[in-house]
Amino acid sequence: MTLSDPFAAMPQDAAGHFRLALLGVAGRLAELAAGEDRAGLLAACPFLAEYEAEIDRLFGATCPGAEAWRRAVEGWAARLPPTPLTALRRAGLATLDIDLLLTIGLVEEDPRFAALLAGDDGARPTLGVLIGLWRGHGDADRPEAVRAAVLNLLQAGLVHVLNPDAPRMAWRLAVSPALWDALGDACPEMRLAQRIPPESLTPLSAFIPPRAEAVEHPSWTALPDHLARQPGRLIVVRGPAHNGRKTLVGGVARALGLGLLRIDAAGLADEAHWRLCGALARLWGAMPLVELALVPGESRTLPSLPLWDGPIAVVMGPTGGVACADGRPILTLELSAPDAQARARHWREASPGGAPAERRRLAEDFHLTSGAIRRAAAAAEGYAALDRRADLTADDVRQAVRGLHDARIETVAARVRAEGGLGRLALERTARLELESLIARCRHREALAVAAGDGPGAAGVRALFSGPSGSGKTLAAQLVAAELGKDLYRIDLASAVSKYIGETEKNLDRAFAAAEDLDAMLLLDEGDALMARRTDVGNANDRYANLETNFLLQRIETFRGILLVTTNAAERIDKAFARRMDVVVPFRAPDEARRYEILERHLGDHAASDELLQEIACRCALSGGQLRNVALHARLLALSGDRPLDDEALRSALLREYRKTEAQCPLKPALSAG
Repeated sequence: MTLSDPFAAMPQDAAGHFRLALLGVAGRLAELAAGEDRAGLLAACPFLAEYEAEIDRLFGATCPGAEAWRRAVEGWAARLPPTPLTALRRAGLATLDIDLLLTIGLVEEDPRFAALLAGDDGARPTLGVLIGLWRGHGDADRPEAVRAAVLNLLQAGLVHVLNPDAPRMAWRLAVSPALWDALGDACPEMRLAQRIPPESLTPLSAFIPPRAEAVEHPSWTALPDHLARQPGRLIVVRGPAHNGRKTLVGGVARALGLGLLRIDAAGLADEAHWRLCGALARLWGAMPLVELALVPGESRTLPSLPLWDGPIAVVMGPTGGVACADGRPILTLELSAPDAQARARHWREASPGGAPAERRRLAEDFHLTSGAIRRAAAAAEGYAALDRRADLTADDVRQAVRGLHDARIETVAARVRAEGGLGRLALERTARLELESLIARCRHREALAVAAGDGPGAAGVRALFSGPSGSGKTLAAQLVAAELGKDLYRIDLASAVSKYIGETEKNLDRAFAAAEDLDAMLLLDEGDALMARRTDVGNANDRYANLETNFLLQRIETFRGILLVTTNAAERIDKAFARRMDVVVPFRAPDEARRYEILERHLGDHAASDELLQEIACRCALSGGQLRNVALHARLLALSGDRPLDDEALRSALLREYRKTEAQCPLKPALSAG
């Protein structure tokens, strides 16, 4: 180490730069505080002698003063790659700004500085103390320059006030621990933000486009060049959740030589936290990224980021609005759900060991988003390993998808167990043909949408099951889901409908969006409760009921999944809903032949006479659900009496069903006796 090359022993990195800058500020503070009484200062703050010794050791000789140290540090740092401190310089901060920032944070590094900076009545420096120490930093006495510099630090989010209600000169100032760590090139843990360095981001060249046509005309490949020329833009990427939106933004950031700073949307409510994130983005060279989940009619305005002049990214769904308080130009990209070809590529990358034919089948059977495919593949490999298999099967994936819990749907809907086939239903021919047509439409919904010219994004299927109570509508929905191998979620109206204006729409929108992302089927039981005809507006209740109906009309029209609606009162449903239904399946009360079939199917092995079964089918106009109740109770009586299910058990169960409705059993007296 020589005077021409000081600091040779200091690591040439950001942490070394930070340490040298801190030592320089400590030395300058000692000069400013000592005045003509250096001995008195060292007596009051003996720890300062340790800093002076370190300064002389690193400098290689007795340092001639703080200004000489500063010039030497600047020359040394000029040979380094960009550091957080040089990033602040490039952001326009003056030397005094940075010196004050380091002064305020010194107590984070060494609490003994509180004796010099804060006195006996606190652990943090006040604005008054800072002005008293630094007002003579130049050739003239300029307290207003110190005050302006501190206010600049506050506006930039680099420092904050611990007691904002106190008089201004008594403000106690502090540096966020996360920011202080970042100045030293550490990676702090933050509650509402996460840093991702460039090397951890997926390259833009590895991004899988959602559509075949996007491969030929990939708009996002030109985005880095555009942002390099015009960096101050808000990039909005719209599309389903877990569908590569953040991956795309990360690829763009990496192409620009930036990392990502993922900011939780909850942090937007705290403007100080948002400004802090802007400061961290500048220190780390990381593009701020916010994920928003907005419903129709909802909007969000991002506060300005004084220190960050690069691009800001927002990923969000297809609904809602976003803007920047500083009026940044907005550039919007649409990222739709992947088509079958893109899904096959995701399956190939997520499970490279699988057979090509099986991957294609998985892509056709499960209309998942790209992120859901990756998560499902990882879980499905575990199920396959438990069965000592290398290749994934549809059952493995189905189990894995079931484990992809999503609070958006689970808070307002419950999964309904779906097993069996349509053979369990006793239906008339028209209804059976419509159900078979519905299943076929669901299986080929994506190809059908493309053939119709709507594109795979319009591949939703909507079906209405109408008929009296107990005619098998809900059971049919379960069996359709079982035939398709998909999970069925029944929307709980008690959870979805809210007394607060607009909350019902938000709850339903979240459930619909989650069902799309997970390729789950939705069942809206007793749908007439939400789809009732719109009325003339006579009061506020009518107005908001009509608004809910209008929202649901629009949402089911854009729904990419499979929606089944059941109703006992089809005449109450708004005609606009009926027009939007792709399939309408009529469920009628069973006739004599179907009542006999239903009884036989639910009774299973029994010893009841065919004469009694024929008589019940002929005379008892019960629904399918009621006949099932009769069969189950008859089985219970047989099990309790440890005897076969005979005429006596069946008659008793039948009479009980009529008593429940306070009706007279129409069986002939001879048969109903006993």
